[in-house]
Amino acid sequence: MPNALTSRRQPLTPERILDAAIELIDRDGLEALSMRHLGSALSVEAMSLYRHFSSKNALLEAVVGRLLAELLLPVPGSAPWQDSFRALARGYRALLLRHPKAIPLLATLQLSNPGALGAAGAVMALLRAASFDARTAFHVLATAESYVIGFAYWEAGTAGLRTEGGAPPLLPPGADPYIVENWAEISHADCDAAFEFGLDVYVAGLERVRAS
Repeated sequence: MPNALTSRRQPLTPERILDAAIELIDRDGLEALSMRHLGSALSVEAMSLYRHFSSKNALLEAVVGRLLAELLLPVPGSAPWQDSFRALARGYRALLLRHPKAIPLLATLQLSNPGALGAAGAVMALLRAASFDARTAFHVLATAESYVIGFAYWEAGTAGLRTEGGAPPLLPPGADPYIVENWAEISHADCDAAFEFGLDVYVAGLERVRAS
C-alpha cells in the first residue's frame, strides 16, 4: 500500500486507481468500495478520482473490464470448441476464486457493460464458429455464466467448512443419510471433480443440441 509521500511522487493514473480498487474489494468487500475510501487508500482526495472516472458506476465498469482481462479468451478454430469452452469455464472459475468478494459485481453484469462486451463477444464467436445459431449461442453464454458463477459462489462461501479440522454443522433431522455419514468427505471434497462433473453434463447437452 503506497504511503502519502510515494503517492505524491507517482502520478494518479486509471491503472493505479483500478489496482487500488480491486485490492480494496479483495480485502474488504464490494460494499467497502467508495470514492472516499479509495481516495484514502491512494492518499489523495476523492475528487481527484473523478478526473479519471466520472462516477462510481464508471469505476465499477472499469473494474469489471480489468478483472475479465485476466481471462484467456478462446480463438475460434485453434482447438476443438469443446476444449476451448472447457478451458474458458475453468479460467472463469479460477478468476472468481481469486476475487471471491467481487463475485456479486460479476454476477449482476448487464451485457451493456463495456467491460463485459469483449469476453461475451469472444464466447459468442467461439460458439458461432462451432455452428450454433446466434440465439442458441446467447443462451449458452447466459446459462454457462450462471453455472460457473453459481459454483464459484458456493465454493467460496463454503471454503471455511472445507478447511482441515472444520467441525461439521448441526444437520437437521431427516437429512440425507449419505450427507450425515460422509459430511467430512463432502465438506473436504475435491471441488475440481464436482465442477468437472457439471461441465461434462453441460458440454454433453450442448453436443446434443448442436447435433440436432
